[in-house]
Amino acid sequence: MALKRLYKKRFNKVEWKSGHIYTFRYNAWENDPEPVIIFMYYFEGTHPKTGNQWRFIQGINFTYVPRAIRKQFAKVWIKEFNRLKGNTKFTYLKMKRRYPGLKHATRRYMYTPKERIKKAREIPFGDWEQAIRSTLRKDFSKKVKSSLVNKFRAVMGRRKKRTRSERYSPRSLRKI
Repeated sequence: MALKRLYKKRFNKVEWKSGHIYTFRYNAWENDPEPVIIFMYYFEGTHPKTGNQWRFIQGINFTYVPRAIRKQFAKVWIKEFNRLKGNTKFTYLKMKRRYPGLKHATRRYMYTPKERIKKAREIPFGDWEQAIRSTLRKDFSKKVKSSLVNKFRAVMGRRKKRTRSERYSPRSLRKI
């Protein structure tokens, strides 16, 4: 089966729709066992280049959004959702274009085997702000930033190391 992206699907007795907010218990968690996410879409099928099976949910996990912008984004998204009357396709490209600060909060959750996602439920529209506010006690955005810094340092560490005399030579100081 070719790779498909689904914006709406029934799974675990819940109708998942793009742009809506959900919470669930995730058994294969790394940092957050009970995420609160804006659902983007399902991926299912076989990747055409690698031949690997893809079966996961992609969404924005609020606990990876920095606290300083979490409430602000929630208010903006609620207004946008209300303006569109719920007819929205919240995609990765749309998110990157309109909300670039959320790129690192995008998470993938494997939905097979079925035991991975339990107690899934859609949060009613009127309770969105309260549900997002309840995530303020958790903040994994710093972990994301530190892992990115560590990756950057590892890449920079692979560069040729200069000796002390090369670092402080008059020629290298002129470049500063």
